[in-house]
Amino acid sequence: MNFPKTGYDWTLWLTLLMGLMAFWIWGGAYTIAPGHVGWVMSGLDTPTHYQGWQFFRHSTWWQWPIGNNTANGSDAPGTIVLSDSIPLVAIPFKLLSPLLPKDFQYFGLWALSCFFLQGWFARKLLGRLTNDPVVKLLGTAFFLSATIFLMRVYLHPALSAQWVLLAAFYLFFDTRFRALPWSILLCVTVLVHAYLFAMLLVLWFADLIQRLWRGEYTLTKVCVHCLITAFAVLALMWAAGYLVHSSTITAGIRSHLDLFFPLWTGIRVWGEWSRFLPASDMDLLAYDGFGYFGLGFILILLVAIASCVAHAAGKIHRQGSEVQPPSSWIAASVACGALFVYALGNKIYFSQRLLFSYPLVPWLDHFYDVFRASARMMWPTWYLLLFAVLYILLRSMPLRYVRYLLAFCLIVQFADLSKPVMDMRNKLAANHTWHSVMTSPLWVDLAVRYKHVGYLQPATIPVEWVTFVPSYHSVADFAAINGMTINIAYLARQDQEQIAKARAARIALLKRGLAEPETFYIVEDEPLWKQLICVPGSTLWYGTIDGLHIVVPDSLPDLSLESRAACGV
Repeated sequence: MNFPKTGYDWTLWLTLLMGLMAFWIWGGAYTIAPGHVGWVMSGLDTPTHYQGWQFFRHSTWWQWPIGNNTANGSDAPGTIVLSDSIPLVAIPFKLLSPLLPKDFQYFGLWALSCFFLQGWFARKLLGRLTNDPVVKLLGTAFFLSATIFLMRVYLHPALSAQWVLLAAFYLFFDTRFRALPWSILLCVTVLVHAYLFAMLLVLWFADLIQRLWRGEYTLTKVCVHCLITAFAVLALMWAAGYLVHSSTITAGIRSHLDLFFPLWTGIRVWGEWSRFLPASDMDLLAYDGFGYFGLGFILILLVAIASCVAHAAGKIHRQGSEVQPPSSWIAASVACGALFVYALGNKIYFSQRLLFSYPLVPWLDHFYDVFRASARMMWPTWYLLLFAVLYILLRSMPLRYVRYLLAFCLIVQFADLSKPVMDMRNKLAANHTWHSVMTSPLWVDLAVRYKHVGYLQPATIPVEWVTFVPSYHSVADFAAINGMTINIAYLARQDQEQIAKARAARIALLKRGLAEPETFYIVEDEPLWKQLICVPGSTLWYGTIDGLHIVVPDSLPDLSLESRAACGV
């Protein structure tokens, strides 16, 4: 079937419609409403992203870097970058903050834009392979159903901007080097997330190398382009808050990529991801390497391999809009291969079994500690493989067969992923609203009297896991909406030693019956609480509001005081 040429590309509107439908099917349109914060505050990482924005919107503009967010974890001040609150969106919305309601989340709008852009750039990328509108639309649907994308949308919104990878491949496979679009793409990405930016850096560098190799770009032009791009990127990094000490602090926990990932259909975070294949839940440290292909993708991969072998010595059918030079595929494969090797790390696993390991040189070992979620670096390989499969099918099969095959496998893909779709919708529907545990009117009085909240989590829980203390997000939300500061936060990078020293000094002060200026305390450490209420000669007030133990420097007449009779007071 041949489609007549018209004055406009009607596939554009269908692509946008597909993106809208995918957004609606995956999570539900209600998540887009800025006032609906229930699903955000009920997630794993999203409460931190939202609260980072809430503190940031109330901070002053008279600061540098612009992305400083010292109210969110004052013991070791962080930035809007370290709370993964998407500076690209957070900074412009801060300008509008006086006009926005108290509860305002932009992560639903961000998710919608990511679905649109994922479809947009998938369609653009597929235009490098074919002019056929049916194949472009069916291929776009595969990119929209990518599990590595869907998993992140409501778990880690910044990382759902995987359209930047598709845009990078679109530039990579262009017939000429696109200097300005590359610079813009790198600048945009650095304001989204550091991991995506690192992936793009590798692809950008590989593109430069291939252009030099083919003589399409001179060394002088490359140097000028690199200098201009580096200056713009570094300026944005400085303004957003990347260039702070906390951003390079390492952590002992690393995730790893398991070679079983294409068939790994289970994950503890969101449950099973296949309706047909058995669940194969894996270690939590491997969740960053989640990359289940989906049964439809697996089928077209197998067909592509068989078709490629069968037609290796035969006639190749070419229906492409552009014939990609072999050097582009080689350069892209090398770049993605390097990222894939980094994703594997120095401990190679298959189905949770350690196959072998090898030592790392010190500088690389440190780099792994900084980018500790290294398994994410396999995402470009995932997308390149899908793109390559479609390329092989178009070059080794008649066009009508490619259409039928993609249509059938897409139905299989959708059927296979229908289980996580229903699980996601049910999960989000169950969290339409969120209610803080801090409902007493006494909190309003405390917010008027004090400017800082000292939160003391249980001693058994390190600060990097404070997000899992049940009351923490209620307390942080209370501090943020009242323009207060809080001593600790759940951030991507933190100075643990500095935080430990501040905690020790704060506890020592409280054990002497003293308090910091303009500060009241919430004590979730039960053994510590029992010690504090027995401090002799203390003039501090000790009480409980809404089940939370608090220490107040000044008298609060309506506060139900904690009994100190057991201490002999």
